[in-house]
Amino acid sequence: MNGHRITATGRTWILLCACLAANVLFQRSNPPAWTDVGDLETPPRLELVRAASLSEDSLAGYLVALFLQNFNVSLGRATPVAAMDRSAVIRWLDLSTDLDGDSRYPLLLAARHFAETGTPEQRRYMLDWIYERFQERPNERWPWLVHALFAARHVLHDEALAKTYATALRTRVTDPKAPSWVAQMDLLLRADLGETEDAKVILAGLIDAGQIRSPGELQFLESRIAAVPAPTPKL
Repeated sequence: MNGHRITATGRTWILLCACLAANVLFQRSNPPAWTDVGDLETPPRLELVRAASLSEDSLAGYLVALFLQNFNVSLGRATPVAAMDRSAVIRWLDLSTDLDGDSRYPLLLAARHFAETGTPEQRRYMLDWIYERFQERPNERWPWLVHALFAARHVLHDEALAKTYATALRTRVTDPKAPSWVAQMDLLLRADLGETEDAKVILAGLIDAGQIRSPGELQFLESRIAAVPAPTPKL
């Protein structure tokens, strides 16, 4: 059994290395123009990639993500990440994620590579992809939605989007091993936005759900709500 497994893995590496070598040779003989470097085409079908990798899905998913990360740099030629079509980027990210759902690499690329450059629309497109994939496995993918929340709040200055992400973190993350501040981010955001009554309702819900783990946490959250300045009366 072990010998068969090693042989299969060896064949997988040989096949993938051969494909990469063929791609390099093709690019050297047919170097793309600078303006064509960012032309990311439709990825191959999931079933085709699985067949080509002999069902080594984790390895295939990693290579797909690595290809996407370095696609905009080819033979010393580079194009801004912002010039890459975000819909095509997401199709490649989906392929990598569908190949290996346990991998954090595609979400890392989305959050720290593609969502940190480009127009506000491009950034929002990537953050929404993170939110969509978070909902499939919230107890594992919450760190990337936390990043999306901060980007929505402090980069895009989109308070409604930030509240959507914060609410999802509070209501969808149920793993007791998750830090308590993950659920509390919704309350803290509402307090920062001056939404005192909403913050109080969220605090009551956290208490009822047993998500306040110490008197110190409760005191801190109450102090944050109390620190919200009263709204200025309209003249």
